[in-house]
Amino acid sequence: MPSPPGDLTTLLSKLASSGVEFVLVGGLAAVAQGAPITTHDVDIVPKRTPENIDALLTVLASMDAKYRGRGEQVLRPTAGALLGPGHSLLMTDLGPLDVLGAIEEGRAFADLLSHSIGINLGGHPVRILDLPTLVELKRNSTHPKDRYTLLILEETLRTSGG
Repeated sequence: MPSPPGDLTTLLSKLASSGVEFVLVGGLAAVAQGAPITTHDVDIVPKRTPENIDALLTVLASMDAKYRGRGEQVLRPTAGALLGPGHSLLMTDLGPLDVLGAIEEGRAFADLLSHSIGINLGGHPVRILDLPTLVELKRNSTHPKDRYTLLILEETLRTSGG
């Protein structure tokens, strides 16, 4: 996996070693598959079961996770928020972490598993959204940033033989 910023790799390693079930999506998933892009956060879609969310809350607490953009107000993630389909945009001691209940078209953990590949990170398995699915998601996006990223992802997919 090409080297993203050190803290993001550490953040991802900590999640992987915690036993939390998730699929890595977004920029870091693309970087892991050779896309020459820059990312500034870790985006995951966790399995939304009470047991898995409890494990996620434990690792989030160990990283001092709190919601971003709340000014001086410190708001911590809760099981209720993480069990739903919404997005929890968090700041941790290791950097930004976006915990997404579902992504485009309501795709949750179970929907993404068949479109993910496994990698090993520090002896721990990590599921990452495959490059063809990342390209598909960007193709359907209307965000200008995603339109630029799409060109890079398509070229990465083409040159990787995917």
